[in-house]
Amino acid sequence: MAGLELAFLALTLVGLVSGCWGIAWARTSHRQGKVLFGRLLFVAAILVLGGSAGAAALHRAEGLIPLGLVSGFLMMGMLWEAPQPTWHD
Repeated sequence: MAGLELAFLALTLVGLVSGCWGIAWARTSHRQGKVLFGRLLFVAAILVLGGSAGAAALHRAEGLIPLGLVSGFLMMGMLWEAPQPTWHD
């Protein structure tokens, strides 16, 4: 069971890093390709976190709490309104 908890922690950290990286690319890049890739990376990170949260819930793992918090904070980070757009066409 300890290996499963470690796996959920590792998935949480991977989801956090890739989600933050996706937000950074989607918000700060000047090239449309990087913006699109950042959005896709963010969506993939949220899907991975959601799938691992479902598996953690089925196994009643303690790692469910950080998974939920990371998912929520990533969603807030992506949907937060910036005062001005970072780039214009």
